[in-house]
Amino acid sequence: MPLVYINIMEGRPKEKIEKMIASVSEAISESLEADISSVRIMVNEMSEHQYGVGGKPWRIVKAERAAAKPFEGQDS
Repeated sequence: MPLVYINIMEGRPKEKIEKMIASVSEAISESLEADISSVRIMVNEMSEHQYGVGGKPWRIVKAERAAAKPFEGQDS
């Protein structure tokens, strides 16, 4: 019985998560030649304060990345 854990940031619509579950289940079933009814998907939605990159909270990383992007129409 394949069991897949997926961690994502909270805030996506329920329909998007359900579509992801269907797609991942199909991919696992096909690649492992397992009956799709045996595939289990566990989705964990995290708050921003529960995630970090390179020793920094996600809110800071996200702000740094946004500041680093050139404005549209501006030469980079």
